[in-house]
Amino acid sequence: MAKTAKRSLKSNFVYNFISQILTLIVPLVTTPYLSRVLHETGNGQYSFSASIISYFVLVANLGFDLYGQRQIAAHQDDREEKSKIFWELFALKTALTALSLGILYSLVFAMGFGGEIYNKLILILSIQVAAVPFDIQFLFRGEENFKTVAVRTIIMKLIGLVCVFLFVRDENDTWVYALCYAASVMVSNLVMWPAVIRKIRFVRVKELRLLRHLKPAVLIFLPTLAVTVYSVFDKTMIGLLAPDADYANGCYEQAYKINSVALLPVTIISSVLVSRNAHDHSVGDGASLERHLIFAMRYVWMMGLPLIAGFAVLSDNLRSWFLGPGYAEVPRLMQIMSVRFIFSGMGEVFGNQLFIAVGKEKYPLIATCCGAAVNIVLNCFLIPLYGAIGAALSTAVCEMIVTIVLTIIAFARGYIKVKWLFGGMWKYVIAVAVMTAPMYFMQRYMGNSVGSFAAIALTGIAVYALCLFILRDSLFLRGAEAGVKSVLGKLKGRHAPPDETGGEISLPPAGEKKSDGGDAASKE
Repeated sequence: MAKTAKRSLKSNFVYNFISQILTLIVPLVTTPYLSRVLHETGNGQYSFSASIISYFVLVANLGFDLYGQRQIAAHQDDREEKSKIFWELFALKTALTALSLGILYSLVFAMGFGGEIYNKLILILSIQVAAVPFDIQFLFRGEENFKTVAVRTIIMKLIGLVCVFLFVRDENDTWVYALCYAASVMVSNLVMWPAVIRKIRFVRVKELRLLRHLKPAVLIFLPTLAVTVYSVFDKTMIGLLAPDADYANGCYEQAYKINSVALLPVTIISSVLVSRNAHDHSVGDGASLERHLIFAMRYVWMMGLPLIAGFAVLSDNLRSWFLGPGYAEVPRLMQIMSVRFIFSGMGEVFGNQLFIAVGKEKYPLIATCCGAAVNIVLNCFLIPLYGAIGAALSTAVCEMIVTIVLTIIAFARGYIKVKWLFGGMWKYVIAVAVMTAPMYFMQRYMGNSVGSFAAIALTGIAVYALCLFILRDSLFLRGAEAGVKSVLGKLKGRHAPPDETGGEISLPPAGEKKSDGGDAASKE
């Protein structure tokens, strides 16, 4: 069999970052415009309708995307098996999509979802459900080919961005925005297909074995369903239980959107490492898997802690000029949601990069079911009393529970050690404490504006980076060194010389002694 070239983790990280950042930044770019055009009510109506559609998209996918990525990664050097997996998953997704659409349309026309505007939006957004079978990113991600995904994302997201600014003109155009978004999802999925012909062969129907994928896909789907309960279901429950539901949902939607964009730098490495860890596990390279996990945990601390401090100081400043008048609850919501920068990040490390990659889906299932159960109970009490604030509190608690359960299981089963998780964390705590002081006093005396936000944020970044440099944090220094080499290489008109790892993340061999009392990510 032909062996697929092993792509650099660094280049895959860059391409995946481009793809994921555009997925979230395009909505973020449109947010100031839509917040002023559609106001809290229009955004709240869209948020509630999109939450309903999310359940049917979830059922149509049934965990096949993450499962498919893992399976393709494990068989990326076997074209025959890879082709069978691809067509089997496509057939299963098609069947489940037909079932999901049948149930959705029956509910819309039989009982509706609370009003004509919601039914109209849900019907338009159902295009997203129909697009599910044509989403084949799992093939490219499983092959660690993130460049193709990134190029497609760039083109289609920019087209969708232009359509929003051209066609959404006033508060009655919520349905136009829904149509622009849903149509862009369908088209972006379809444009991937021409590249498939070169990667896989057609398989006769009698060669397909569909049922072999159902059990592992369902085991991945159930944690995803539980996560949906405390990410999307919040919006549904706000729509059903909160006083002034459209306003509350409008605030929650904007806060969650901003938080998700800020969360991206923390979780961006996950898709890349899931594929590589699954491949390493399949070939028995436990040392490489261990190094990647150590790197990922350190990375979450380094990125997540300063983000929490930044949102604590700058949330009201950001809301004032970014969203415009109104949205009074958004700053508090963003501050509460900021715990996700650590807990969601670590949840990705243990849930996807470890347990999903090595085929232990039952552990994320246990953890997310615990979180979902707590979320539902808390929402029933807190949303009627506090509206969107209650939903944010419930989500924060559930994120903590999920990650704590995953961490306990990882420790108990011997997958990680305490020093891997907390090694070197003290440097980030000190750096964040030093960074927060000037940010706090600058915000207090400069007030809210685009200029003050930029000045305070850049000051915080500079102070944080300087502290890590003084503390000689290995992860920061290696990242800075790689960046300098890349820039110098481009200035000289050539690529920077490859390092001794051939493009891999620079980590020491597993078990190597460290010089900083537990810094397991790399040598100082």
